[in-house]
Amino acid sequence: MPPTRDTSIRRGLEVLMTLQTRRARESGGLGVTQLAEILDMDKSQISRSLKVLTEYGMVDRDPKTRAFRLGWRIFNMAQVSGDQRLLECAGGVLDGLLNRLDESVYLSVRSGYDALTVAERTANHSIQAMPAHWALHSTSVGRVLLTDRTSAEIREMYAGQRLHSAREGGVRSVDDLVDAVSRAREDGYSIVVDEFEAGLAAVGVPVRDYRGMLIASLGVSGPTFRLEPKIEQAVTDLREAAQELEDLLALRNGERFSLGRDA
Repeated sequence: MPPTRDTSIRRGLEVLMTLQTRRARESGGLGVTQLAEILDMDKSQISRSLKVLTEYGMVDRDPKTRAFRLGWRIFNMAQVSGDQRLLECAGGVLDGLLNRLDESVYLSVRSGYDALTVAERTANHSIQAMPAHWALHSTSVGRVLLTDRTSAEIREMYAGQRLHSAREGGVRSVDDLVDAVSRAREDGYSIVVDEFEAGLAAVGVPVRDYRGMLIASLGVSGPTFRLEPKIEQAVTDLREAAQELEDLLALRNGERFSLGRDA
């Protein structure tokens, strides 16, 4: 292995190990300057490592604090959740959604340019395969997961990229994507019909933590001929399910802090 590549890999691993420390977890992440000071490296070196790690979904950046933290793909690779409470609470919520909608339902988080499916329930009659990764720009859950980004950040993220849509009139440019995300942000949900895949419709809604931070998206998808007639019901059911999940997470968070005080 070339020395420069070896050095880059070591630097990236040191960044990841620093982001899993108690200091990083308790503060919600670390900034470039903090990481450079802790690791005694130049900020330019840290920035380069973070850029690559972010592209691969190993690291996420908090849109408000701008601090870096471990990304969901790290936990997915290790077959554990970035927040185990989220998956523990999501199971029953997804079961209820499946019973009400009788279509495939799932929980997704952002991982780089993808919406990563971390939990799902599949309808027995569903005719489509459930991919583990969904492109953010062409899916309902993906657009919802972009709503915590500003228009400028989305333009920078997709600068120079050609976006694909399975139908005419879909999102095929950065301007189209900014408009679609703005609608999702304003409406509180996103509907995609025949864009990710011809003949497939989907709806996505946001899931937030006790601080109001966007942490995931609940979605439902199914054949367009079957799901489109009940889109309004799907939006309502997903919103109610998202609220239920948020309430459960808030309760779990309260229990965690209560146990911490009693310890």
